[in-house]
Amino acid sequence: MLIIRLRGYSAINFANKNMEQLQNLPQLFLNRVKLEGVWCIKLFFYDHESIKKRISQNEWIRYSMELGAWYAVEYSNSIALFKDVFEDVAFVNLSKLDWKRLEVGPKNIGTFGYMKELQLRKRLDVITLFPFLVEGRSFIGFKHHFEREHYREVLESGFFVYHKANRLWEIAAKEQKLFDVLVFLNKWFTIKLNADLSISDLKIKRHLMEQSYIKDYDYKTCPLEFLVHLQSQNYSDSTLVTYHNMVLRFLNAFKGKSLEDIHRFGISEINAYHEVWAQRSAPSPSVINQSVNAIKMYYKVLGKKTLDLEQVMRPMRNKQLPDVYSKEEVEGIMAQISYPKHKALLFLIYSAGLRISEVINLRKEDLLRDRGLLFVRQSKGRKDRYTKLADNALRLIDAYLEENNPKQYLFEGQYGGRYSTTSIRNVLHDAKQKAAVTTRGSVHTLRHSFATHLLENGTDLRYIQELLGHESSRTTEIYTHVSNLNLSKITSPGDLIKI
Repeated sequence: MLIIRLRGYSAINFANKNMEQLQNLPQLFLNRVKLEGVWCIKLFFYDHESIKKRISQNEWIRYSMELGAWYAVEYSNSIALFKDVFEDVAFVNLSKLDWKRLEVGPKNIGTFGYMKELQLRKRLDVITLFPFLVEGRSFIGFKHHFEREHYREVLESGFFVYHKANRLWEIAAKEQKLFDVLVFLNKWFTIKLNADLSISDLKIKRHLMEQSYIKDYDYKTCPLEFLVHLQSQNYSDSTLVTYHNMVLRFLNAFKGKSLEDIHRFGISEINAYHEVWAQRSAPSPSVINQSVNAIKMYYKVLGKKTLDLEQVMRPMRNKQLPDVYSKEEVEGIMAQISYPKHKALLFLIYSAGLRISEVINLRKEDLLRDRGLLFVRQSKGRKDRYTKLADNALRLIDAYLEENNPKQYLFEGQYGGRYSTTSIRNVLHDAKQKAAVTTRGSVHTLRHSFATHLLENGTDLRYIQELLGHESSRTTEIYTHVSNLNLSKITSPGDLIKI
């Protein structure tokens, strides 16, 4: 028998040693499947970092939401290519190659058992933190009557001091310990912040934004790096909250997938995620577009590979006309409001075309009485602008100021600071009911009504654009479709027929 020697080993000994090495490697099973009519090779393996790392280095291996696994389109040399690529990190096992001939196509969209929704905690009592002054010093506190089961633990925590004179709890912990205080209270309560309590710490902001969710073993928090990027780029707080919520939903939709797995997704996975969401919950096109924007930003900041994000599909926006109150309905609503503060606030929104966020940020010095203008600071897009200050609005404001002396903002809450947007909405809702106004609409509808009534009164569209603070004239042009000024002058062909 001829024995070939290789560096002191026989061929038999060499083969045995090589087999031992292969047996020590993790197993990578291949399975032939048909994906939307195309034969592919599906990979399945026990979680192993070396295999996952090697997959991430080969962009021709993609992740499929339909399959719930990694795959590659099958060609004549695919098997040999897999063996070559994974030779030193895994044993490529072909025993399951034709074990399960699965065909996956569009009919399977929306039936993924491993996709999940964020689960909310049971509804808890709310504690609102607000700033207050004691002898010129600023503190954070809240008002709450603790039940006996919590009272002792609150006292023993060392976080709080009770002020009998003010009937409120002071948070005695240092600023850097505020996060620990929130974690402590979150066991029993949902924590909200007064509009005047400004907290810039992103770890605390993230905790507040995610406090309502059940955090199981598979829960993935939104990476701070993403929030830091949004803050450093001077995005508004509302945009930060929206983008955080959209990204958090996306990251937690994939059961059993780590952040590293999700970072390896391609365009097809992002598109399929939105398709499933659209079929399950039917969100509006604007919500899906917000999600697309947030996820695109996330991959730009944290993605581990370059994606052609312009290929992410977007739904067509609904061309929906805004609701508008008639002049008679506005008069009816105002007639039902007797409290001077509420009447001045809502009429100012209508007469100046303000957003609800703009009216609560107004200061007394923003009333430019001699010029008949209102100065709006840092509105949407962080832009300043001027808008019209009506004489009627000024008279209502002066009547309100005769009995009130706000310190910082034109309209303040019970304990100072910005007025509550919830209170504004409640006042309008009650006034509409009393006035029997059935037109569907919200506080923002007063702004739409301002623009529409200006147009019907003959105001040039360019001036309306300036007053509203629209970046593009196309946004303002929507009011030409709402106005009945020109439509009322048209004679219907029905009126030309003798009946």
